[in-house]
Amino acid sequence: ASLRPGAMPPVLRRLTRSVQRRMQSFFDGTNREADENPDPLLDVVQQYPIEAAWFIKVVMFYGSVSSLATIVPCGLFLLAFWEPCRLCNRPLRCWLALHCLLQLMQAPVRIVFYLRVREIQRLDGDIQECMRQLTQAPAWRTSKFVSIASYAWFVLGVVWLLNSTYCDSCPGLYRLSLGVVVASFLKLLMTLVVFNRCFPVRGEASLQAKPRGATQELIDSLPLFEFGVEEVEVRREGRRRSDSSCAVCLCEFEGAEQLRRLPCNHSFHQSCIDRWLRWNQVCPL
Repeated sequence: ASLRPGAMPPVLRRLTRSVQRRMQSFFDGTNREADENPDPLLDVVQQYPIEAAWFIKVVMFYGSVSSLATIVPCGLFLLAFWEPCRLCNRPLRCWLALHCLLQLMQAPVRIVFYLRVREIQRLDGDIQECMRQLTQAPAWRTSKFVSIASYAWFVLGVVWLLNSTYCDSCPGLYRLSLGVVVASFLKLLMTLVVFNRCFPVRGEASLQAKPRGATQELIDSLPLFEFGVEEVEVRREGRRRSDSSCAVCLCEFEGAEQLRRLPCNHSFHQSCIDRWLRWNQVCPL
């Protein structure tokens, strides 16, 4: 049977559908069982879902753009000067070529991550479930492996660059390699700045979580009583009360001293506990 003009041959149509299914399975972990050891990124998303979504979008978008901005000029340079760069004392041309290849392999995963997170935010969906599916996909695991290889290859390139000399046959190779290294450090610095802006530092978080002091009106509303005859008789009989001393100053209660009792039934010297409550409204015990 003859094909209509513009119609796709059946073999090509089946091949296209097969490729689409494989690509979808590669980037999607919807039907996969939950791992016993989930990705650490899920813990961050669970604690700070809004901040984590914003951080992922910024890092993935900037990572994709910076990767493409590195690949294009490096690729054009290597195509034009591949042979002259062979005479340089360090194989920086090979380092640039593999570096660009590793960046190109990570770009699709970053773009998909960015688009998925942006879409789930637009639909006001479950960001935690979205990240669970993405981190369980083979694409995420492959990207992590490629990232480790990329970091190792980057360190090797820095060592080669520090030990290279001026190359007369290809003078632009050193400058281009140095530019790639500087751009990579700037990308790392940007990631750290964004992370610091999105997520609280542990020290700051603990300070923010620390209870604030009670108002003087609240302190004055707590009951006062005098350490009197009843307490003295208890101590004379050899029995010991759980609050026979002040836990703030660590001194024993004496007769006729003014004590203040907290709602938890712990008692303290009035002056001691008042000073304590002005800084911390939680019982010292």
